[in-house]
Amino acid sequence: MKRLDCDLLVIGSGPGGAMTACMAAEAGRSVIVVEEGPHLKVDSAPSFSLGEMDQKYRNAGLNVTFGGTSITYLEGRCVGGGSEINAALYHRPLEKTLRDWADQTKIHGFEPSELWPHFEAVERDCKVNLFPQGNGPASALLQRGAGKMGWSTREIGRFWSYEGEGPRAGFLDGRQSMSVTLVPRSVRAGARLMPDTRVLELNRSGNRVSGATAVTKGADGRPERVEIRATSVFVCAGAVQTPRLLRRSGYTHNIGDTLQLHPMIRVTARFKEPFNELDWGVPTEQVDQFKPALTLGCSYSSIPHLALWMGAQLGNKQDRLRDWRRTAIFYVAAVGTGKGKIRDLPLVNEPFIRLPLTRDDLARIGEGLSRLGELLFAAGAEEVSSPIEGSKTSFRSAADVEQVARALPQGSMAVSTIHLFSSAPMGSDEARCATDSFGKVLGTENLYVNDASLFPSSPAVNPQGTVLAVARRNICEFLA
Repeated sequence: MKRLDCDLLVIGSGPGGAMTACMAAEAGRSVIVVEEGPHLKVDSAPSFSLGEMDQKYRNAGLNVTFGGTSITYLEGRCVGGGSEINAALYHRPLEKTLRDWADQTKIHGFEPSELWPHFEAVERDCKVNLFPQGNGPASALLQRGAGKMGWSTREIGRFWSYEGEGPRAGFLDGRQSMSVTLVPRSVRAGARLMPDTRVLELNRSGNRVSGATAVTKGADGRPERVEIRATSVFVCAGAVQTPRLLRRSGYTHNIGDTLQLHPMIRVTARFKEPFNELDWGVPTEQVDQFKPALTLGCSYSSIPHLALWMGAQLGNKQDRLRDWRRTAIFYVAAVGTGKGKIRDLPLVNEPFIRLPLTRDDLARIGEGLSRLGELLFAAGAEEVSSPIEGSKTSFRSAADVEQVARALPQGSMAVSTIHLFSSAPMGSDEARCATDSFGKVLGTENLYVNDASLFPSSPAVNPQGTVLAVARRNICEFLA
């Protein structure tokens, strides 16, 4: 068996892992970064295309939770993780959220004033920007509807570089994902990146971890087992894969029992005038009137995406798709209250996640759907598709939407999420937490978690910026 040695073994190269590896390598530590997926260029496939899903998504995006309502969730499986496939939106969480977290699980050193320098470093190093030429036509339509309702909206910054000349320079190819920013920095500082490498288990020795056993791609392209010995191990594989690895390695205390997410439903809306222009990318305007509980927004609306979210029961779908420039996808994202358990299915390399949508979740999503209907028809929508099987195929008024949204049924909605967290919460409350206040797994000397698993509850915003800032805080404490 091949053997490698390092100071820090970092498992996962998404935002948490990339930040951990970068800071450690630049501090002079020897670092190995293990990534289960391939190392691909950020533009190896068009964004949000079927080709990208095949290349960079785990199971091509076909991952589901189980419960009264199944929820489809997306995970990146490539160098850079979720930062390679998401909308690249950036939020700072509310100060109240950070203080609530500190109170919920007794996190030490977690005052907003202590965290803001880390957010500022993320914004600088990962190039968080607003689009310099203003927002696109879909966002303008969202603003129009919200304005008529008297609701506030805000353009959200992105991990994006707008360089060059012309009104949309850099708009399509400026993504500042981890494979563009922190991973190359790590490698330049001496870190070794090992893509196409799956960790089978962590190797334990008492209350220490000596490293991990993995399967990698050998020089001849065939699988090769490798033992990676490390002084310290950081597991940064995401809110599903991190607890899976920890549990199959024998670490189970408060791990994989409290997964939370942001449930999201989508509808398509057709308007009189053409407005859908794909070269503007993901619309970045959001309705923040109802945050933190609810966010309303608009999604990337290519023809394949429109076909997916029109709903199976909508007739004449081909006619509507030919009219795609008058149609776009709009969403409601809610702060979920259900908590899920993550376990491995016997004999297969897949998780089983049981996570309920609670009555409060259904009520909140219903409120969001009703609000979205009001906004879209105020903005001039002619027709809004129904996300609920067995209901009207489409809505022609806000009153139609409100009638259905008043009592959403379990099991008959297309619910999805791209935001997962809270499966190994941090803090000093050992009855609730899996790690200490800086991510060290309880009962161990040298095993750490440094990704969205650590969040005590929902950040109520796109979590990537918070993952990066908290990971930076934790690795700085480790290196001090």
